[in-house]
Amino acid sequence: MSRVAGSKTDNETVRQLVHAKPPLVMFGSYNERMYLAEVGAGHGPRPTYIPASFPGAVIRRATGTPFMGYAGATYIVQEFCNALFDALFHILPLGTELDKVVATPARGHADSSLPWDAEAQAALSDYVAAEPMLVQISAAKRLRDLAEQTARRDTAERVSSDHVHQARNRQGTGVPA
Repeated sequence: MSRVAGSKTDNETVRQLVHAKPPLVMFGSYNERMYLAEVGAGHGPRPTYIPASFPGAVIRRATGTPFMGYAGATYIVQEFCNALFDALFHILPLGTELDKVVATPARGHADSSLPWDAEAQAALSDYVAAEPMLVQISAAKRLRDLAEQTARRDTAERVSSDHVHQARNRQGTGVPA
């Protein structure tokens, strides 16, 4: 949402946008920070807030804030890259967790992969498209595996859209860095 000279920001529209599709990284004022807190974790990685307006820019004083000149550009790039690394950190398993994770079923064996209904494929695509671009591959793998596990648990011969919805509801949520 862009600012318009001479008019106030429509905070209710910003709040609705944040609730409808939480961003991966959000620059803003204290208002935007509150909107992100209202959303909670939800599905996928939790959004990262970067103060870009008063009072945050004064309280968290760093060279380059407000975002002016070379130092300001450097600050923006550093904060954004840190937020991306935090998002990756929360979707990748820790080294101590790697051995505890259930192995990915081998593809190509007759009993390893179930056929999918067209509605199930569409539901999977819709859920993955709602995730931030950076984590879509991991989200797709995790949701696909959970949906197939759910179908096997129900002794189904095919993965249905109900299995995808159940898997989505079983998924864990991200945590802030």
